[in-house]
Amino acid sequence: MAKGLITFFNRNPWFFYALGIFMLFPALFWHLGFLAINFPTDEPTRSIVALEMILSGNYITPTINGEFYYNKPPLYNWIIILYYKMAGNYSEFTLRLPVVIHLLLFALTIFLFVRKHYGTKQAFITAMLFVTSGRILFWDSFLGLIDITFSWLVYLSFMVIYHYHQKKNYLALFMLSYLLTAVTFLMKGLPSLVFQATTLLVFFIYNKEFRKLFAWQHFAGIGLLAAIVGSYYVAYFQFNTLENVFTTLFSESEKRTIINYGWVRFVTHLFTFPPEMFYHFFPWSVLWIYFFRKGFRKEVFADPFLKFNFMVFIFNIIIYWTSPESYPRYIFMLFPPLFTVLVHMFFRDRETNGLYSRIVEYFLLGVMVLGVVAAIPMPLLKQTGFVDQAWLKAAVMFVVMMLLTFLYFKLKEQRLVIFVSAMLMLRIGFDWFIIPPRYNDFQVHKEGALAAAAITGDEDLYIFRDSETEHATSFYIALGKQQVLRFKHADFSTDEFYYLDPRLLPEDAYTTYYDFQLFRHDQPLKIVKLKPETVEQLNKAD
Repeated sequence: MAKGLITFFNRNPWFFYALGIFMLFPALFWHLGFLAINFPTDEPTRSIVALEMILSGNYITPTINGEFYYNKPPLYNWIIILYYKMAGNYSEFTLRLPVVIHLLLFALTIFLFVRKHYGTKQAFITAMLFVTSGRILFWDSFLGLIDITFSWLVYLSFMVIYHYHQKKNYLALFMLSYLLTAVTFLMKGLPSLVFQATTLLVFFIYNKEFRKLFAWQHFAGIGLLAAIVGSYYVAYFQFNTLENVFTTLFSESEKRTIINYGWVRFVTHLFTFPPEMFYHFFPWSVLWIYFFRKGFRKEVFADPFLKFNFMVFIFNIIIYWTSPESYPRYIFMLFPPLFTVLVHMFFRDRETNGLYSRIVEYFLLGVMVLGVVAAIPMPLLKQTGFVDQAWLKAAVMFVVMMLLTFLYFKLKEQRLVIFVSAMLMLRIGFDWFIIPPRYNDFQVHKEGALAAAAITGDEDLYIFRDSETEHATSFYIALGKQQVLRFKHADFSTDEFYYLDPRLLPEDAYTTYYDFQLFRHDQPLKIVKLKPETVEQLNKAD
């Protein structure tokens, strides 16, 4: 039977491509909306800004708790709103759906551009390698964050630059890349300009075409960027001054640099950044061994597309390597160019049964064996044994991983494609066993916030002065009441409910209707009404 299977798969290599694509869907969509909004991340910020735009009817000026929010322009919030409107709800699944859809589109974009140069197999592996990198597969792909969408469009801009440069169509190069830069600027601000400027400058200087940066086509592209971004800020100015907008955008970028952190943190980061990136993009980061292969630079620079991808990676990564506060999600767009180079180097080395390709293959085999072993204790552990049908799920995971490991060992030509399916199986196992134990930690705070909203009925609820709050708590309260939860600093009333940090008033100053806690700081909070004498004292003091 085993021999028959091997013969079938040797004759039908398409099977593993189809299997990988099929497994993407349960891996990425299973449990996507299972957890409440993830309090320690930026996910609550994205959700509350989008919700407040809908509740206020103002889609131009982002706010949080009714106060202007300057850290990010609003485009990604508009995308979330579009998905909310299409789905007809404000669920966690809907909030996170754009991330998965755009991740799949990102992978398709990688596939299409790499296939032009190196064929379907390398294109498929490079695209799926990106999706199944540890940081993306086991973290960012199930959180409602901006970074995958932003990175996809920045990567597309890189490819547009190369594609139209090859055709010597400079007008299309500059117009399309600056159009994408305008779109990404309206998502995340200054980083999009840095990626565009760095890539154009390095690429055109290297190709001895620096003068092209002063051509009318380039200025036309800059003009398009200015027109799109400027039009938004003209509209913004109708609602709010621009005084804090650009200073905040600059400070958001500056605060991550040596200017803010000093030399000690800077030097430390120089040494810790590479191993951190190796960890976050595990297990595919094993391909980094090709950096040490003799003739690596010569082979890369002999191929125009490899050279471009390598330069995009190296010169853009320097900015983040030298910025003490850098997170992997800030540089997702740089890893498809890197892995385009490394996957191609793998296949070149493998043609001669080279040492490096054998190291990579045995390393990945070891990861698969660990995946097989990981399935065994899942039904036995206290943290995971309570999962519904734990024994059946563990058995499925064990059998599938065993079968894939056997096929990986036997089918040398399909090893990386098979490994993609193994990573997706591990993500399904993660969905089954790792996500459910996290449920109560987040759900209790979601339910507390929704109960706080429900207890106030149709009456007004405000945040009392500078009471501590969190974006997720504010989101669920605003969702429950279908009104923006605003701060109130004056003109207090006995008829209104207040969200109160009890450290701000003595206990006899109010009547408590509900107690709950924040997630991040475990800070007790109250829903209260102020006593008449308290209102009189507060308003008199104001």
